[in-house]
Amino acid sequence: MVYLRLEGLKISDVLISMILCSCPDIRTLILDRSVSFSNIPIIEITRFCLKLIHLSLNSCICLTNRYIIEIVCSCLKLRHLELGNCSIGNKAVEEIACKCTNLKYLSLEKCVGISEEVMKKLNPKISVSKPSAKIEYPDYSDDIWSNSTGRNPYFGYISGANWVVIGMLIGN
Repeated sequence: MVYLRLEGLKISDVLISMILCSCPDIRTLILDRSVSFSNIPIIEITRFCLKLIHLSLNSCICLTNRYIIEIVCSCLKLRHLELGNCSIGNKAVEEIACKCTNLKYLSLEKCVGISEEVMKKLNPKISVSKPSAKIEYPDYSDDIWSNSTGRNPYFGYISGANWVVIGMLIGN
């Protein structure tokens, strides 16, 4: 297996650990907004996923500087790293700057506690989505389906690019 996406799922430590242990060839791992697991699977990433190229841990509340540092010290092939909306700070970013020599993309959107000084330590060739980046929503205020807020109440914004129906229109 080279691609594993467990985005937005309620997953146990045991399940993630078993998957990571039995699939050492994972190149892409996406655990965005996954809940119910602790730091144990994060440690398993450092032990079993040494071939990782793409790692996305956006909004994983269990992440700390310590675990990000362990990941970047073990997964030296990382080229794409997403840590948006995580509780990491300067220490983790400094380690990323030192250890992730192959990194091409780094997302730190909505991460607080990261100074501009530390951001300058990153390789200028890395495409960085900065902590202060804002998500911009399309303006559909002139649309006949829009409510008073200018957003359609029957649609939800997903991953910054796609609209997905989350409600049902009931006609007369």
